[in-house]
Amino acid sequence: MRRILRLFLPLTIVAASLVTAMIAAPHPGNQLEMPFPLEHAASMMQESAVTVSLIAVWLLAAVGLTLMSGREVRSSSIELRHSALHCFTLGLVAVTSFVLTAIVFSYLIPFFVGVPLLFMLAVFAVITKIYGLVAVFHALGALIGGARTRDELASRNWLRGDLALAVLGLVVLGALRLIPVVGPVIWAGASVFGVGSALATKFGRREPWFLAVRTA
Repeated sequence: MRRILRLFLPLTIVAASLVTAMIAAPHPGNQLEMPFPLEHAASMMQESAVTVSLIAVWLLAAVGLTLMSGREVRSSSIELRHSALHCFTLGLVAVTSFVLTAIVFSYLIPFFVGVPLLFMLAVFAVITKIYGLVAVFHALGALIGGARTRDELASRNWLRGDLALAVLGLVVLGALRLIPVVGPVIWAGASVFGVGSALATKFGRREPWFLAVRTA
């Protein structure tokens, strides 16, 4: 029974997304009172197509990063599942620090010095977000798949390996991202969790950010 529930949970989320879209759409009987312009429908379709394209890009990033650094992604995923509040707090502080630092680099530092610093900050923020979201995908897939130990995960036939967990989490979170209004909020929250897990584990390596000073 638990396996059946884990299998149908993503399908339930997708079905809920479809039902939400159907409820939000205008009823055919109210077309005279509340007309639904074709331009608005075209813009919604275009927005959905852009979102699906971005999810496809994230799929490539998740597959590549998990194949190259599966152990690190797994380590950050474990940290996220065991210390979710710590990761969220750290991610929120980090995102706020990124914004404030970018403002300082833009206005309070000379142009020839501030622009290179701003570029390095942007590169670091993008790398942190990409890695962190892949860790969130893995953690979400592990929660849905119910993988308790590595041996249990390896003994499965239909869902096994870090790559399968990352793809499963991406599919579920991508389906939630397609929900109007709520989807972007969920994705932004996942990004905060991801940034926090990446910084908490130093991108899965669990090494100190700064060298400790050893006294004789």
